[in-house]
Amino acid sequence: MNPEINDYSGLSGIPLEVFSPTSAEQLSEFLIQNPSKSFRIGAGRSGVSGGAVPLPHECYLDVSGLKQLHWYDEASGIVRCEAGVTLDRLLAFIQASAWDFPVIPGSKHEATVGGMVACHGGGPLSLKYGKIGNYILALDVVLANGEKIQCGGTATKISQGIQDNSIWIGSEGTLGIITSIMLKCIPKMPPLRYFRIAAQEFSALLELVPNLLQFDPYLLEIANQDALHFSSKAKEHVIWAAFLSNPPLVINPLFTVHEATSDVLHERFSIGHNLQAYKPFVDLDVSFPVKVAAKAILALMQLLREKSLEHIVFGHGGDGNYHIHVFFDDNLQAWDQVQIEFDNIINLHHGFISGEHGIGRIHKHRLAQQISPWRKKIYLALKSCLDPNHQLPSFI
Repeated sequence: MNPEINDYSGLSGIPLEVFSPTSAEQLSEFLIQNPSKSFRIGAGRSGVSGGAVPLPHECYLDVSGLKQLHWYDEASGIVRCEAGVTLDRLLAFIQASAWDFPVIPGSKHEATVGGMVACHGGGPLSLKYGKIGNYILALDVVLANGEKIQCGGTATKISQGIQDNSIWIGSEGTLGIITSIMLKCIPKMPPLRYFRIAAQEFSALLELVPNLLQFDPYLLEIANQDALHFSSKAKEHVIWAAFLSNPPLVINPLFTVHEATSDVLHERFSIGHNLQAYKPFVDLDVSFPVKVAAKAILALMQLLREKSLEHIVFGHGGDGNYHIHVFFDDNLQAWDQVQIEFDNIINLHHGFISGEHGIGRIHKHRLAQQISPWRKKIYLALKSCLDPNHQLPSFI
């Protein structure tokens, strides 16, 4: 009996077969020997969109055994790691040297580098440093037919036609299987000063976010009071921010400001971990231009209140990327009745249905309604070229 495979989306599935390679060569050989099978790729399974959860007819490819990690060029801060290396292990390896890496997801103990590339993950420091795609120099990929290809290059500056490694960033295992990544590091991050800003009105904090950006924060996280029920249980709404120096914050009496240490971020990041044991939920990872984010988030919250749907809001305020978790008792179908109105509000505010958590199985039907004809045409052309037998999952 094959094992049940799940992630943090609430989905689970028992695949037709499980294969766990320990090298790209083993993976390639297995794919060549199985030209008609359908595949689903996973490793740390820390995602919340169901992208790594197999269907009954799929063979589950567990690439967590691809664990090689070494310096390609320590003097220049370039590291080569295989797809199954966790972010926690990558950080420990890099930080033991003279370098650092700024992509730190909340699930760093489980999230793998391959998975982060596949869904173009970020984290709190993406406000300052950007997402993982900014640090990719080269990729090794195995196609569904077993062919091994290399993309990008080990030089840090290349202008030689299209940047082919970008095809795989955010592809979520629908075009091929990422097996190895060449990453550039950053110098050691400087010591930061952390602040906790609280208010009794969530709207006031949302409107404060653009004003805080002028002080060049390294991170700017936010949560409403309902979200804090899963961490500190504080009866207030909170922004956590970090700056290189002491910013000249001029904040009115609506806000309570305290300087803190980096430990204050536990209040923020324990939310996502602790809510897992509460109720079934759908994670709506919305992203907006910062200038309209406050208006958009308040409109979405109002819609959910009107529909009597329990929800919390937290996320990366400085990026305009918010995680809205909607909880259910026995009324999961209630979300299906609200989804179109919800997504209409996103479109009205020039937003997107995923900022960093990916599409997966949970949001596939939503993407099909959102994607432009031009992007659909590009994606289907890539799919036809790279996975002509449709052995891998598809976005649309």
